[in-house]
Amino acid sequence: MLYLAGIFLSFFLSIVLLSKANKSAADYMLAAWLALTGFHLLGFYMLLSGQALRYPIPVAIGFSFPLAQGPFLYLYTCRQTSPLPFQKRQLLHFLPVLLSCLLFLRFYLLPTEQQVEVFRLKGQGFETESLINVLAIYSSGIVYIALALSRLLRYRRKMGYQFSNTEKINFNWLLYLILWMAIIWITILFVQEDKMIFGAASLFVLWLGYFGIRQVRVFSPHPPGAGVLADEGQKFEQRVFDDDDEETSEDREPSSEDQAEKLKYQKSTLSDQDAAHIHERLKKLMQEEKPFTNPDLTLTGLARRLDVHPNHLSQVINSREKKIFYEMINEKRVEEFIQLVSAASNRHYTFLALAFDCGFNSKASFNRNFKKYTGLSPREYLKQQQMAA
Repeated sequence: MLYLAGIFLSFFLSIVLLSKANKSAADYMLAAWLALTGFHLLGFYMLLSGQALRYPIPVAIGFSFPLAQGPFLYLYTCRQTSPLPFQKRQLLHFLPVLLSCLLFLRFYLLPTEQQVEVFRLKGQGFETESLINVLAIYSSGIVYIALALSRLLRYRRKMGYQFSNTEKINFNWLLYLILWMAIIWITILFVQEDKMIFGAASLFVLWLGYFGIRQVRVFSPHPPGAGVLADEGQKFEQRVFDDDDEETSEDREPSSEDQAEKLKYQKSTLSDQDAAHIHERLKKLMQEEKPFTNPDLTLTGLARRLDVHPNHLSQVINSREKKIFYEMINEKRVEEFIQLVSAASNRHYTFLALAFDCGFNSKASFNRNFKKYTGLSPREYLKQQQMAA
């Protein structure tokens, strides 16, 4: 029943994704991944139920499918953490799957009776091919899980250089996805029991459906930034810091002492005069138009308003303000809140209402940033100001 549930849900969720409005590249990627997982589980179910003796080819093709799991995980992570469009050369990640199919070409060309006999003898005559395929599967899982995790963590570290609010960017979704794949590969490496491996894969599909629907709304339409990382469909601005993509995390305050950023600016073509000019325009914009009151403000959006390259604006903020984008914007929001809360006309508003007007999108983010810049909670600060008056 567990395998059947996994098979049904894999295909069902794939159809749900394809029926979404405003589908992103990540949605197509996940739909294909789920469909392949469904076929893989179906092949194992046929093997377990004896149907492989009647339909050996579909089951045999499934032996190559594990080599696609790692690439799907990595490319899905790429799509969720990059605004860049999908490139056809990324399909080369699936080349090992094709090579694996070619490895078993001799089996596919056998008459059906001989194919059935190979299954009855548990792969006798294809020991070398099976060993090569298994070693390739082991290597693929280890390499691609490491690549996906590395990419996600790099994206997380640089989040503060692009986003002014981070609470709606769901880092946990991808992290749990990677951890589930790691559990499956640990089962493959150390347990080596097919029922346990495919049982874990079925549970993975069940978890993916539950968590995706209940937690981050992966399988339903969502507005930009509402629960998933930046992907092509969300159109998070086409901005990269060099050739690397942005990286992100959930509800995290980035450090301003990022040595990689400092080294990068050593090659910048931005002159001191131009930097000073951009800085003056930035200060004027902040004072007159207060773009920080937009909770979805990004570095790229701010750069567009100033008509400068995002890299140059990031450099100006880092060098002139001695902060990163996240820190500068939230400091401006705190300053705006202090002005609003000090006005007698605003005393009938709650702290949270004023905080939202300043651009904060959650109570936790407001309290954390306010205490960081003042050393006090909002209530303690107001009490201190009243006593001083």
